[in-house]
Amino acid sequence: MQSWIKWGAVSAGVVIALILSFGLSVSAAAGDRTSGSAPACVAMSESWRYTNAANNCADTVRVMVVYQDGATGLCSTLPPGAYSTVGEGYLGRHGHPDHLAVCEVS
Repeated sequence: MQSWIKWGAVSAGVVIALILSFGLSVSAAAGDRTSGSAPACVAMSESWRYTNAANNCADTVRVMVVYQDGATGLCSTLPPGAYSTVGEGYLGRHGHPDHLAVCEVS
């Protein structure tokens, strides 16, 4: 009987820790800042799993995803002609991406 009580208490603690970690999460890139929207030559596409970006510009760009809830992703460097996954998709914890933003140079 006591082992069931211990197991229940441990399970409840794990569930609460998971809920708090997701509920209180902040932007994945709290230190990164943006300097406006990405240029029109950088295209964004989304799926349930990933947000992708294609750099159709002549120069290398550094971009991050800005989600509809205001959260931001990590900065990704895209050389000219590159196509890459730059964030999580719309089933992720932040929902649909809103736009791509240019990362400030540190």
